[in-house]
Amino acid sequence: MPDTAELRDRNDFTTRPGPALYSMAAAARPPIPAPVGVGDLELHRRELTGYCQRIVGASEADDAVQETMLRAWRASANFAGRSSVRAWLYQIAAHTCLDLLRGRERRGRLGQRLQASAEVSTAPASSADPAEFAATQDGVRRALAAVLGQLPARQRAALILCEVLRWRSDEAAQVLGTSAAAVASSLQRARATLARQSGLRDPGNVDADQLARYQDAFRRYDIATLVGIIRVEASQAAS
Repeated sequence: MPDTAELRDRNDFTTRPGPALYSMAAAARPPIPAPVGVGDLELHRRELTGYCQRIVGASEADDAVQETMLRAWRASANFAGRSSVRAWLYQIAAHTCLDLLRGRERRGRLGQRLQASAEVSTAPASSADPAEFAATQDGVRRALAAVLGQLPARQRAALILCEVLRWRSDEAAQVLGTSAAAVASSLQRARATLARQSGLRDPGNVDADQLARYQDAFRRYDIATLVGIIRVEASQAAS
């Protein structure tokens, strides 16, 4: 019968992994993916451009690809290598294009509500046709010119906040530093003023820089900037 020391040696031999087991474990471990660099991303720019063109149209494809590259670069440290870089990029591009389409739809609704408030004919804003897109942008510009040229600051603030952005009167009142009743009254007067105009005209007394700021905020669907402009102008008018 083996003594205690011999049994201990046998147990050590059978339970302690040897070099072969260590090698097998190392081989079974998934390889650590190499870091994704700018060069790895740029290799796919051309085909990604074609892919994005089919989804968002030629006019926004370059912006979609650039945003895809930026998102991929920010997320490159977390790339796990479960798919190829190409497949990973295409997934990011698909999400980017969908975000652009949703943003375009929101901007279109916003622009159409603005044009309806100023009684300007609307054009489809979701079309990829550059001519229709230009027509829509021109309609937004003319509607803004009418609002800026014919309404005082408080009235146009109430119109844009309540009728275009669809805020409640109490929410608009917080931005304007007034009461909900005052906002409702300003909105009513703004609607009456715009309703009295006989056909849309582009007033000549509109400040070009002011119009450009509003138009840029509408084009980018930058609600924070738009509300900031409105708040400053309303505050200046009240002082």
